[in-house]
Amino acid sequence: MIAVGGDSGTGKATLCRGLNAIFGGERIETIGLDDYHSLDRAQRKAVGLTALDPRASNFAAMEEDLWALREGRAIDKPIYDHANGTFTGTEHVEPKEIVIVQGLFPLYTRALRSLFDVTVWLDPEAEIKAAWKIQRDTLQRGYSRSEVLSELEKCRPDLERYIAPQAKSADLTVTFYRPAGYETNPDLAKLSARIRKGGRFRALDYSEFESSSTSIRQTNETSDQGFPETVIELDGHIDGATALAVEDKIWSHLQTHDRGRPENLGEFNDGDGNRKTSYSLALAQLLIARRVVLIENELLEMAP
Repeated sequence: MIAVGGDSGTGKATLCRGLNAIFGGERIETIGLDDYHSLDRAQRKAVGLTALDPRASNFAAMEEDLWALREGRAIDKPIYDHANGTFTGTEHVEPKEIVIVQGLFPLYTRALRSLFDVTVWLDPEAEIKAAWKIQRDTLQRGYSRSEVLSELEKCRPDLERYIAPQAKSADLTVTFYRPAGYETNPDLAKLSARIRKGGRFRALDYSEFESSSTSIRQTNETSDQGFPETVIELDGHIDGATALAVEDKIWSHLQTHDRGRPENLGEFNDGDGNRKTSYSLALAQLLIARRVVLIENELLEMAP
């Protein structure tokens, strides 16, 4: 069970597409927690709640369904349509080897937190998140730019009160940020990434990736809670040949994974609807997959 959480517009679906490509759709079931809204868009507007307010989510149904999937039982879950902000029926979901749960509230309750074997939190720079949200909501959800900006401001108190505090419970926190010189030559494909590991997982050896030629830097730090942390910096300016060489090294650690390496790692939609590739995103997807494989192997070893 994998949780991928973060504020609206932080790239959760994009990250999950990479994991789906790595492990294969036949092995993965992805659940979006927006399907567990307790109110549709019009109802939220009528009562003055944002989607980031927990009162707008049905946690009882969420927890019941996700625990059923963890225990190997099928569910019939609701479907929320972002195009028009309404519910459009139900969907039958059979459990698969890997269940990815992505949304605003995967780590909000103790019952939810105890579900997951790997938890990831996405926390891009505020300016980057705003650009991504504007791009997504205007292209896919029918909002105007001014409506998106207004919604961001309206949601800010709920973000700070309910969403952001969940980050402290994550095993891995991924931050995409603008590298030096970005303002003069902005390119979303050249964002740098920082991956911070919390205290639940053992430290891994990244020395084979850590050099000036790979543009990957590892630092060892201590969290505010006193736990040892590992921080990996992925340089957005890494060139394609170097990035692919590093991808090969990471892929070699996925020993139990027998699928060929997908060609679409790191792909995302730019503001014009075109597909582009970010090498830092691809490396982040692979590094997270490495953690998933390690945990999967440990669970298999523990199985009776």
